[in-house]
Amino acid sequence: MKSRLPVLASLLALVSSSTWAHHSTAEFDYTKAYLVDGTVKEFQWTNPHSWVQVLVPKEDGGSDEWGFELGAPLFNIRMGWKSDSVTAGQHVKVIFCPSRARARGTLMRLILPDGSVLNGIANNFYRGPPIAETDKVQPPPPLPPQS
Repeated sequence: MKSRLPVLASLLALVSSSTWAHHSTAEFDYTKAYLVDGTVKEFQWTNPHSWVQVLVPKEDGGSDEWGFELGAPLFNIRMGWKSDSVTAGQHVKVIFCPSRARARGTLMRLILPDGSVLNGIANNFYRGPPIAETDKVQPPPPLPPQS
């Protein structure tokens, strides 16, 4: 039994240190949810977080690029995602909790053209009013001009 103690202690230290090394989610406002409608620019199936980059049309004819954070691929797989669930050029609707400072957010739901829904990790943290119907989710306020 004594010979196993150092191995168990080492494993415990390794697991606990990697847990504490993860960053905070304080960047995101989990009391708000917004919806954007746009075209996928890129889907990044990467660790430690996957991302969906979406081009959202502006009224003036241009577009804003929004980035939406998901969990790690392992968590995404558990929620029904695959590495090819989203492709560039695809039209999507995204419900997200916004970043407090930038044109990005953490993904709650991604709605594909056929109406199917992929859930994101933000569903686990959202503390705002219930989202029963997608068409009642408001678009985000306009982004400040780029300098």
